Amino acid sequence: MKKLLGIMVLGLLLSGNAYAGVNEPGVTSIAGCDKSLKYQYKKFIKKHLKKLSKKNQTSVLYASCNYDIYSWAVNKGKDLEKLHKKTYKQCTKYAKKHTGKECYLYAVNEEIVWKYDKAKASILAKTETAEASVLIEKQKELDKKPGRFFEDQPDVTDKPQVHFIYLLNKESKDNEWDVSGKMEKDLLEANKKMLKMTKGKQKFRYDMREDGKMDISFVRFDIQFKGDYGMNYPDAYLTKLGFNDPNKLYFAWVDVSHRDGGQGSVHHGYIFLKSKYNSGSKKRILITLHELMHVNGFAWACTKGNKNGHKLGTIIGGPEGGDKYNLGSLYEHGDDTCPDFKDSVFLEPTSSTSFNPVYLQCARAAEVGRGIAPDSNYDWKSRYSHKKLKKIEKNRTWCTYNRYKDFSNH
Repeated sequence: MKKLLGIMVLGLLLSGNAYAGVNEPGVTSIAGCDKSLKYQYKKFIKKHLKKLSKKNQTSVLYASCNYDIYSWAVNKGKDLEKLHKKTYKQCTKYAKKHTGKECYLYAVNEEIVWKYDKAKASILAKTETAEASVLIEKQKELDKKPGRFFEDQPDVTDKPQVHFIYLLNKESKDNEWDVSGKMEKDLLEANKKMLKMTKGKQKFRYDMREDGKMDISFVRFDIQFKGDYGMNYPDAYLTKLGFNDPNKLYFAWVDVSHRDGGQGSVHHGYIFLKSKYNSGSKKRILITLHELMHVNGFAWACTKGNKNGHKLGTIIGGPEGGDKYNLGSLYEHGDDTCPDFKDSVFLEPTSSTSFNPVYLQCARAAEVGRGIAPDSNYDWKSRYSHKKLKKIEKNRTWCTYNRYKDFSNH
């Protein structure tokens, strides 16, 4: 009762002030952040709960969440008005650097007060989207360069293809990888490597423009993305912007530093240009091909020699064996019960027994609640009967199609 009274009194004290989120419990979905926030707060409460009770103090935690990236601040004290203002201000400072989202009250003492309210969240989302659109348009004016495109351009073919993106932080320097020709040069060289690995039989079908150049989109994050995060935020951000066609694979060259050289899962993949693993053209090409294999689903659970999504002695050799310009039994392995790379619809010429890895992986992920299937009637089990593929491991199976909806649905 005392705890709730403290919140009600503060609501009267702070209404109409400049601190918009002070004493305002969060109502949006924070599915990607909730587990981490609960851990942080339980740790704080466990350490200070006895002192809080003994000294007649209150603790509050404010948080900000953007998909799976979060910022937070927690303090304790007796003066409720000062306590809330101080903690909100600290949270806002951190959020500007990390999430780009508003801070709201997450917990008071032992009670978590952030409660998802679909109706209120929808209103907030519309407001945020409108405000973000204005800022994005302003930034686009500054980022405009001859030969630069902010959206996927009209396709020259209706066949599945790989679309590339030059991706920057909100305030990062534009190094013009997309318009200088450097990115296209490396990517065309990567496809020559792929053609050689298939012994001249196939290569990736790149998304091209009508003028014969590669179609490379330019995108900025809405925050200063810190490179040690996983793929949830980039996946959700790009799919929300429309890079979400299940008949395309999206691969971004991200101009940020990162602990990894690249990351990839079915539908979306990345290399990080400022990573120590991408210090030259040869390394960028190698890691791009490595991650593009992951974006095509390889190695699948049924792939012979699969070890945590890698296969020794191949382009996806991984941290243990290193990457080699070799496909090995990833290609033309002869087992009809398990996906073969030669059959990916994103290669040209297209195999007569082709499959779309996005449809396959997303159908599998949807079965265990880890994704949204582009086609709910996609019958993958009649095509691939391998027992290891049918046994879906929830913690290793997800899909990035409609990723932003996957977050908002929880």
